[in-house]
Amino acid sequence: MKAFFLNLTHILEKNPKIYWCVIVGIALCSVLYVVEVVHIQNLLPDVKVQDSSALRATIDPIAQRYSWARITVIIVAIIAANFQYFKTKKELHL
Repeated sequence: MKAFFLNLTHILEKNPKIYWCVIVGIALCSVLYVVEVVHIQNLLPDVKVQDSSALRATIDPIAQRYSWARITVIIVAIIAANFQYFKTKKELHL
């Protein structure tokens, strides 16, 4: 277990792209959340519905698309970080 943590810290020191993959993924998720809020706020004046279930039926598909987009961004960020991790591990012969 000690060797694992030593190798992990050595790999993280040698390749900062691993951190950047995760940071960019989180930043993009935050941006997507803000874009979702703005999109829904701009949509509400156009939808003149008093019934809350009809309003929910209008907003839910949009919110679901943004949720899937955020999930996709996180998955891509994790895959990119893993790729960088294994690439560095291979270069260091660990």
